[in-house]
Amino acid sequence: MIKKYYLLSPGPTPVPETVLSAAAEPIIHHRTSEFSDIFMETVEGLKYVFQTEQDVFVLTSSGTGAMEAAILSTFCQGDKVISLSGGKFGERWGQICRCHGLDVKEVTLEWGEPFTKEQLADELKANPGTKAVLATLSETSSGTVYDIQGYGEILAQSDAILIVDGISGLGATPCPMDEWKVDIMVAGSQKSFMIPPGLAYLSFSPKAWDLVEKSTLPSFYFDARKYKKNLKKRTTPYKPPITIKNQQKKYV
Repeated sequence: MIKKYYLLSPGPTPVPETVLSAAAEPIIHHRTSEFSDIFMETVEGLKYVFQTEQDVFVLTSSGTGAMEAAILSTFCQGDKVISLSGGKFGERWGQICRCHGLDVKEVTLEWGEPFTKEQLADELKANPGTKAVLATLSETSSGTVYDIQGYGEILAQSDAILIVDGISGLGATPCPMDEWKVDIMVAGSQKSFMIPPGLAYLSFSPKAWDLVEKSTLPSFYFDARKYKKNLKKRTTPYKPPITIKNQQKKYV
């Protein structure tokens, strides 16, 4: 008797059979026009999911890898940032930033507690020179969805950028990147995309790219500039997981 498994978790989520079947397709080489066609089709699909006109980069990593790429690609050591921490996964922004020598003002919330755009405006006034606010769209550990649209309104009036962890929320709850003035959006494959873990997605606004060009944090694999350069060549800077890419095409 074949058992049927029911995966009841916030991630990884169940993968539809039509998507799973794509992993059985023959392996192709990642430096061929055939792969480039698949890759660019999925990038365009990701831009639709992100609701952005900007490039979306695909990393071979978990969502945390894209979070770290966002930090390493954007800041200099000692830059001041505000991290909104409302649960187990919200804590990760602060952990990554401190690991790389940033000056972190962590706003710790009770799990499930909201944080308003007015409160954010007060935090910015109290912390002049802040380069970025790091927030979470949907906090997995509490189920809380935060006011990203409101945060974008506040930060659009300042020099600071808005960086959002959309790993568990993007595709499940509204968060149009361009319309809501999100400057860096991060997502992952294993949540609402409903494909296996192993891919992460990252997009930067023009405002964020101004900081990327000035960033001095050392990085090799997670340097967004390399992904941007290679996207112009219709490829990735490093070897991608081709079978998951095939599944991603089925999704988007």
